[in-house]
Amino acid sequence: MAFSSFSWPFRGRGSGGGGGGGPSKPSAAAAATAAAGDKEELGVTPQLLDFLRTLSPDAFKSSALQLQGSASAGVDAGDLTGWQERHAVLVLSKAKELATIRYDLCPRHMKDKQFWKIYFLLAKSYTSPYELRAIQREKVRKMETENGKAKDVITVEVEMQESKRSRDSQASPADEDSQDS
Repeated sequence: MAFSSFSWPFRGRGSGGGGGGGPSKPSAAAAATAAAGDKEELGVTPQLLDFLRTLSPDAFKSSALQLQGSASAGVDAGDLTGWQERHAVLVLSKAKELATIRYDLCPRHMKDKQFWKIYFLLAKSYTSPYELRAIQREKVRKMETENGKAKDVITVEVEMQESKRSRDSQASPADEDSQDS
């Protein structure tokens, strides 16, 4: 009753608030495999975790001051994307140091949105390849649902379009001369 009124920003999407997972629960091995897949998909790598161990609250505070002094300070931080939300939940569970820093800083020194904006700026070199892959997967899913085609067909079409573009851009003048003859 009282807990349902709180707005937890990283609440799982699609969870109806009900508890159980139904009559068939995944085995512990299946859950571990899914968790390992999530870690890879969400970019929570050993390298990222090592980097997070080097961070301190002062790094966040100084970045916040730099953001306030820069021209981008007027830009609203906005909400986290779905991928960023899932990444944040996973990274908080895996990097206790980051969870401690967040606990120390929010909301006393900065808002939660600002904390995550700074986090993603600091960890950009570790997280951006994974976020880009997630964006690409989402685009393929959108194309799939818009066209009502199977995923394999869409993937092949995207690959064909990309290879056609690269062939067109690589056409040499010698090729054009041989076609004119």
